[in-house]
Amino acid sequence: MGKKKQDEGRRRIEFWSDHVSECRDSGLSYAEYARRNGLKESAFGYWRKKLSGTSTERPTFVQLKVSAGEKTGIEIILQNDIRIAVGADFDEGVLRKLIGVLQPL
Repeated sequence: MGKKKQDEGRRRIEFWSDHVSECRDSGLSYAEYARRNGLKESAFGYWRKKLSGTSTERPTFVQLKVSAGEKTGIEIILQNDIRIAVGADFDEGVLRKLIGVLQPL
């Protein structure tokens, strides 16, 4: 990604982050805040969700191929920078339970 696009992305995030914070502090409803500030309500809603770290997207799993002789662990990185690291000797049942607990996050 070029520097110009990165700068543009940072400015966009800063713009929406400022509006989300100001809205929270204003005591106005999201719709009223958007109207008063000339923001498209759907775009404001999108950025509120995006910046809050919540998402309606389901996690995706990627199949990993490991050589049969390798003894290695894995690290799973979820949204909000939640990390799960397991050694090569992990208990599959415990990992399944942990993922089930974390899945709603």
